[in-house]
Amino acid sequence: MGIFSQKSFKGWNFGFKVSCSALLAALLFACGDDPVSGQKDDLKDDSSSSGKIDSLQSSSSSKTPSRSSSSSSKGKVSSSSSLKEVDPLDGQDIVYVLVDGSVSGSIALDGFASTAKVKMVQLDTANSYKETKNVFSGKVGKGGTYGIDKIDLPQPYVIFSVDGKVDNIVDGKSASITLSALSDATSGEVFNLNLLTTLESERTLGLLSGRQKVSFEDAKKKASEDVWGVFHLDAADFDASELIHVSDLSESGAALLASTVLLQVGANGDFAKSFKAVAADVRKDGTWDDSDAKIAIADWALSNDLEDGYASVRKALEKKWTKAAEFEKFVRNFYLAELEFPKCDAESAGEIFFVKNKASKFYAANYGDVSKSSERFVCDEKSGWTSIPDSLKDFMGETTPAKDGEVRRGTFSGEFFTYDGSSKQWRKATAVEKDRYFVLNSDAKEFVDIQDVYESIKDDERVIFVLRHAERGDDTSKGGTLTDNGKKQSEEVGARLTKFKEDFVLGASEFLRAHQTVESIAKGRGQSYDKRDTIPQLNDDWYAKNNEAVEKAKNECGGGWEVTSKYAYTGAYSTGADAAYYNLAERSVELIEDVLVKKYPTEKFVLLSSHDKLMVPLVAYCSNLQVELKKYENNGKWINYLAGVAIIIDKDGNRRYVAIRGLKSGYAN
Repeated sequence: MGIFSQKSFKGWNFGFKVSCSALLAALLFACGDDPVSGQKDDLKDDSSSSGKIDSLQSSSSSKTPSRSSSSSSKGKVSSSSSLKEVDPLDGQDIVYVLVDGSVSGSIALDGFASTAKVKMVQLDTANSYKETKNVFSGKVGKGGTYGIDKIDLPQPYVIFSVDGKVDNIVDGKSASITLSALSDATSGEVFNLNLLTTLESERTLGLLSGRQKVSFEDAKKKASEDVWGVFHLDAADFDASELIHVSDLSESGAALLASTVLLQVGANGDFAKSFKAVAADVRKDGTWDDSDAKIAIADWALSNDLEDGYASVRKALEKKWTKAAEFEKFVRNFYLAELEFPKCDAESAGEIFFVKNKASKFYAANYGDVSKSSERFVCDEKSGWTSIPDSLKDFMGETTPAKDGEVRRGTFSGEFFTYDGSSKQWRKATAVEKDRYFVLNSDAKEFVDIQDVYESIKDDERVIFVLRHAERGDDTSKGGTLTDNGKKQSEEVGARLTKFKEDFVLGASEFLRAHQTVESIAKGRGQSYDKRDTIPQLNDDWYAKNNEAVEKAKNECGGGWEVTSKYAYTGAYSTGADAAYYNLAERSVELIEDVLVKKYPTEKFVLLSSHDKLMVPLVAYCSNLQVELKKYENNGKWINYLAGVAIIIDKDGNRRYVAIRGLKSGYAN
């Protein structure tokens, strides 16, 4: 996948890691009332001492010195400090664990005021780890580096804090925030401050101030697990957050960088407010409970992964640092977890996934639902979840074997395809192949009363009725009229088509009797609207390709009805250079799609009148030859007056065909 089209980073300066020194020396337990400063001097004069050592206000008796211990290695966060709380012995007032020490580190912020300082405040273990008045500070240097010297601590636990500005990677806006880090000052040499150390500090303090008593080390370890867990990462895989910098090229640096990106993406224009809310949320129970914010971030991450695989983000970062850690996989891991992608492995290879979380913009109710998103994914054992290309979406979920020439509508796109058995591939269907799908699914077998069809039209459907005219006189020219009975027939049909108040749009061929038919139907239903369209394509010669050849075919078959029906049901006279008729399917689809549906794209009810030599081939086609009008056979039937086809179209453009009758029978006597 590929992803990221948001605004590029603006001077995202997180500084560089520097080393610091924090001396852990012996805990001495001595007697007497000598001041601490004097004790320091005495100890400094001891030539056997190799460095700064811990001091204490002594009591009257001499004790064997004890050394506090902690790990200064850059181990994984699961290997927490071994230092436990040191309780003073009876008669002892103050125990110093660090004398004249120093710490340093770097801060993950872009900008600092010229007077910016890092504060380090000692916490009181006897008072719920509240901040004491024992405060040390150091100036923030170029690039966010800092150092604090001359540190004297009677207790090891401290909180670092600094104010600065950070530029949001999405909108470039600068936000003023406070970063912090909570730690054991004797545990190492580096104390970086970043977004994760800040969240971890809040969570640790939340645990330490809770009802359940917990050691500092256990609280910090649990806080680390919780904070990494917010981003669906395992704390055991990474260094302690205060040892990491976003510019590090390590796995830990990549994870921190990814977490920083995700937090800023979710800021929604106000990073200071957003980050403060996240910190308060995580402090309570170690989880980030704002599901809407997390889904929005996951959507952003997926969108950008699909677009360019975070190439834009990487380009901005590398412009800043020349190189950036491989953060992409951790951002990807976040959206996979939040959007509940299942595990992708050898067992699930080939499985299709679509986002089912309704809060996501990628939500889909089922494989074919594209109301919100068109993205679908398939499990590739080597590449993981991969976006399915449009060319494959329609048939990824098909399990029924296809037959050569079979037409199916794509589950996903709604487009029509036909199966090529020789190449074993689906290709886009032609107009005729597509309509074949509609014909087969319509399964029209018998003439249905026009009133029943009319009254069955749904709210999201529209219909075009195409009927043979009513009973005519002997004049078959364009000026020939209906008989009085024909007009009566038409009015009676109209009287039954009154369920819906919408007027019919009327149209007919160039023949007068066809116009009289729709006019009389409208009169029968009480419709005042009498404007009629004239449609030459509804004349009775629509299917005739070569009039001379048609006349010749009539003589061979014994008449116009016979040759028309033989052509419609057998394909006779429709092949070769001198064909009398057009290909039935092609000509029918041309009439339906290119003439009628195109002329009436939105009208709810359309009523058109034509002639028997058009209606017989059209009924034969739309019913897949199931409604038999085979006048060329002995005792073969012909189409009755006011019989024809209903073309019903739904909101998605699907068509279904129904053979209809206005009189008691669709067949002529």
